[in-house]
Amino acid sequence: MRRLLAGALCAALLGIAQAADAPPAGVAAATPAETQARLTVIAGRSGYAHDRPEILLRQRLFGLAHGLSLLAAACLDLPAHSEPIQNAYAAWHGKQAKAIETIVHDLADYYFGPRATEARWPDLSRALNLIDDIQPALSEVTLHAACASLPEAIARPRYALDKLLAGTVEPETRPDVVVAVPPAPTFQTPAQ
Repeated sequence: MRRLLAGALCAALLGIAQAADAPPAGVAAATPAETQARLTVIAGRSGYAHDRPEILLRQRLFGLAHGLSLLAAACLDLPAHSEPIQNAYAAWHGKQAKAIETIVHDLADYYFGPRATEARWPDLSRALNLIDDIQPALSEVTLHAACASLPEAIARPRYALDKLLAGTVEPETRPDVVVAVPPAPTFQTPAQ
């Protein structure tokens, strides 16, 4: 059951990217290697744009959203946390979907220019050199502790991407250090 729920969250998290990546009828789907090789970051734009504050903000917020999605996906393997995480993440994502869309659009344009419309979450994650596993980011915090605190933490101003993007959150609540965490495509609760 845990694997089924984890698979459902991962599928939901990648749902937008997969739907947008679907090839036209009659065209074979690209292999993962072909997909990764498909987009190249514009020369001089890999990593963080410390000289461009608006892009840097979007990069930091993307990293935050990426981390949240990785943590949420990892928490699904823990039965005591699975349902509360699903509910909290779905509520958060529902409120932040427009901001996430803006962040993804702006970063895709920055990193891939004329091919921005082809960029997907994994392309941006790769451009920012983000991790694909939450465990190293947890450091000394156990997964159980991180999962137990996530439903409460995700509702705090630190994760209000829309307000952070608009600059309407007080400076003391803005994240000073963003740990590279997972992507935030859509989330759907698996059918019962």
